[in-house]
Amino acid sequence: MKVQDMKKRILTNSDKEISQLREKVIEVARTESEKIIATAKKEAEEKSQKILEDAEINLTKLKENTKLSFDKSVKLVVDSVLNKGDKI
Repeated sequence: MKVQDMKKRILTNSDKEISQLREKVIEVARTESEKIIATAKKEAEEKSQKILEDAEINLTKLKENTKLSFDKSVKLVVDSVLNKGDKI
């Protein structure tokens, strides 16, 4: 009977050790995955902010170019109309 009891104890202890190690592995994996996710989120936010800044710069340039083009177009039309008026 002692051998059977020893086997049971060994199996019980082994099961407990396996369970504890499994929990430790899960916790380490969870911690590492949280770090990876946090890093990825931070990088994505930084890239998003850079894209937003670039878009604002491009929008400002586009508005300036549109205003300049509009002003030139109006001047060209006015000059054309005035020059045609001089010929009449």
